[in-house]
Amino acid sequence: MTPESRTNAYDAPCAHCGAPVQAGAGLLRHGRRGWDVYHREHAPAPGPRVPGDHSGWHRRRLLSLDIGSTGNRPERDRITGAAVRGSDGTARDWVLDLGSNLQDPKSGFSLRSSDPGSELRDPDVGSDLHYPNVGSKIPPAPPAQALEELATLLADHLASRELLVVWYAPHVLSTLHAELLRHGLTPLADRLAESGGVAPICDPLVLDRHVDRYRPGGRSLPAVAEWYGVPHERPGDPASDAEAALLVAGGVAASYPAVARLSRPMLHAEQVIWYAEQMERHPDAPAWPFDPVEPVAD
Repeated sequence: MTPESRTNAYDAPCAHCGAPVQAGAGLLRHGRRGWDVYHREHAPAPGPRVPGDHSGWHRRRLLSLDIGSTGNRPERDRITGAAVRGSDGTARDWVLDLGSNLQDPKSGFSLRSSDPGSELRDPDVGSDLHYPNVGSKIPPAPPAQALEELATLLADHLASRELLVVWYAPHVLSTLHAELLRHGLTPLADRLAESGGVAPICDPLVLDRHVDRYRPGGRSLPAVAEWYGVPHERPGDPASDAEAALLVAGGVAASYPAVARLSRPMLHAEQVIWYAEQMERHPDAPAWPFDPVEPVAD
């Protein structure tokens, strides 16, 4: 039985008309506080809320970051590519030249996007591993050069106190922190020490889990993008993932005014709390928005 066709196990009033619905005769739909029971003819189609035209942080300048990496161990794995997409049309892409370490995916060397897989400490997000766009027309750059360019762009944006959208921030930002240290570059936390640190961050995965805890479907970026009607043509490609995460963040804010109207500092602070609640059953989950891990060699 799919979540869309799940029936009620007990008698209950219809959430639409209030008339009684016998056990097994109605349909369940997720609501604000759990599951609601409906007569079959009254059950709304599964889907996100209708977006509103309210104001909020989603109408400001947003920048979205995604990376491709050799794995999901921030202290050990390497960034193979990165992409930044902005609501103002900003679009930057990097492919890092890792030399002989950058192999074809078919060779068995795992090149993974920031959409975490089943081996992560947060197993509910999804199990699909994807490869960054190794065949990109962008010429590979020395890692230190590409990482410095990326970090400079991100630090400039965060110093302006505008939101940086990062899907599953603990993986992306922790890996970036370790990679900058590995190459002798200044990490974001030090670049932003005088402006309040690596903030404000907007993690659409944390937002989606908070606003719609009981909805059916997966929590991988492709699944959440589909739920919000966001195009996502190349899952696993940093450019496509960054664009999808940007649009999902806007979709969540447009659908939930209470979240959209939070100030940017308050949105960041609330996500720390929401993430801790979501990871309550995963005591080894990484910190949000990142762990300042030290790089180590294999």
